[in-house]
Amino acid sequence: LKAAEELITRFHEKGQFIQAWGPLDAPDNYRLIIDCLLNLPLLYWASQETGDPRYKEIAERHIHTALSNVIRPDFSTWHTFFFNRETGEPDHGATCQGYRDGSAWARGQAWGVYGSAIGYTYTHDEKFLEVFRKALEFYLSRLPEDLVPCWDMIFAPESGEPRDSSSAAIVA
Repeated sequence: LKAAEELITRFHEKGQFIQAWGPLDAPDNYRLIIDCLLNLPLLYWASQETGDPRYKEIAERHIHTALSNVIRPDFSTWHTFFFNRETGEPDHGATCQGYRDGSAWARGQAWGVYGSAIGYTYTHDEKFLEVFRKALEFYLSRLPEDLVPCWDMIFAPESGEPRDSSSAAIVA
């Protein structure tokens, strides 16, 4: 419960998201990261345990914001997404872990697959089920024969780039 309480202190009303990194008042860090989708079951659990709806409400606001912004039109994912600090309006996606902005960091794509499944599990919102299916399709369509992608899905195994078995484990 202490962890859930701490997590909700990082929620921004303007933008409707939980900030993962850095000081909350840093003007160049007003963003969410796709990884935080995996923190949301903690908040749903905290609401169930305490009867306090705040945790669940913040989880649902975050998941709607995250999946509305980190999922690209081709169902690949941004690692991180920035918002306008003054208005909360979506600004732009970027990567800190992938090869470059616009490529698909394998683990981030896995977080998108798993995170959209979490969204559907807790909300039963059909759009999260569609995001799950399409993000999974994107991931699976880029797997090599041995089913272990390179660390960024822009690379093929013959590139010599490191492989990311953790993303395969997450998706499985």
